[in-house]
Amino acid sequence: MTTNITLKKIKTPHKVFILLLVSFFAGCDTSPHTKDLSHINLEMNSLRFEQELFQSNSVSEILKLKETHPHFYDVYTSTIIGPNVFTPGGNDTDLAVEVYKYIAHKDMDSLYSIVQGSFNDFSTYENELQQAAKYINFYFPNEKIENVTTFISTFQYGSIFDQEKKSFGVGLDMYLGSDFEVYTMLNPEHFPMYRIAKFEPYRIAPNCVQTFMDYKIPNPNTTTFIEQAVHEGKKLYLLDLLLPEYHDSLKINYLGGQIEWAEANEENIWTFLVEEEMIFNSDKNKYQKHFFNESPFTSPFGNESSPRIGLWVGWQIIRSYMKNHPDVDIHELLNNDDLVGIFRASRYRP
Repeated sequence: MTTNITLKKIKTPHKVFILLLVSFFAGCDTSPHTKDLSHINLEMNSLRFEQELFQSNSVSEILKLKETHPHFYDVYTSTIIGPNVFTPGGNDTDLAVEVYKYIAHKDMDSLYSIVQGSFNDFSTYENELQQAAKYINFYFPNEKIENVTTFISTFQYGSIFDQEKKSFGVGLDMYLGSDFEVYTMLNPEHFPMYRIAKFEPYRIAPNCVQTFMDYKIPNPNTTTFIEQAVHEGKKLYLLDLLLPEYHDSLKINYLGGQIEWAEANEENIWTFLVEEEMIFNSDKNKYQKHFFNESPFTSPFGNESSPRIGLWVGWQIIRSYMKNHPDVDIHELLNNDDLVGIFRASRYRP
């Protein structure tokens, strides 16, 4: 079946300017999800692990760091920089020797200096994470997140959520700005330009909250486009609640103009999905690749389109569902595994 659909082209302003603008001023129009959090007693504390690590002057000081921060030291050396310090059959001292070699390398020393030039003062992001953690605690009283650990990951991890310690983690070297020239020297297969464009510091808090969301809403065994879309829509709706003062672009990790493209083409997108019989399509290789996977655009709609449009469609479905069922709270939504039933009850028709 062939569908003829006209898609509107949205001119994209400079991506850094527009997202800086929306990040800091989206709260001018109060979100319906904004809550009074004055009763929530929560203070965010920062562990500047990269500072303590790179200021170590000997193997013995590295071993002392292991004693001071045993949990994160193990996470850091086994996972975050594991391939760089791997010591098969080695003991703690052998590992500490490799870690010391890692921080002593001139390239790593240079990277550390650059990171500190940008993030010597982390208070702005600490405050943003504290506000987000209050919203998390508001909706999930058993989830009290009061710690964030910063580190250098050698361009591996931008944000993590430590389930055991209920702590955020931020790989500062992944937020040095889209104009940081080293990014363009990395493997382009893993660091395409559309991904580099998102390595901006104002994405730290939204990205950290997304890692919490992924922990809170594990992936189900979806079998159709609509099930996958509704699942992703649940996650994005949760971000509506946890990040009410942030622009939608930062929740779905879009660049400037991409939300506007999706909004302008909402009816055309839905018509295409219906006429191409994609809604209940069960060919995961087809719908996952074209509508959900990370990419610079959604291929069936051309290179001017927004990426991962299946997520955006699912988001609108869940928003419609919650609007039409005001008695349903977030916990009922998240616990409802009838994804097709949610879609039908949403009465979504753009």
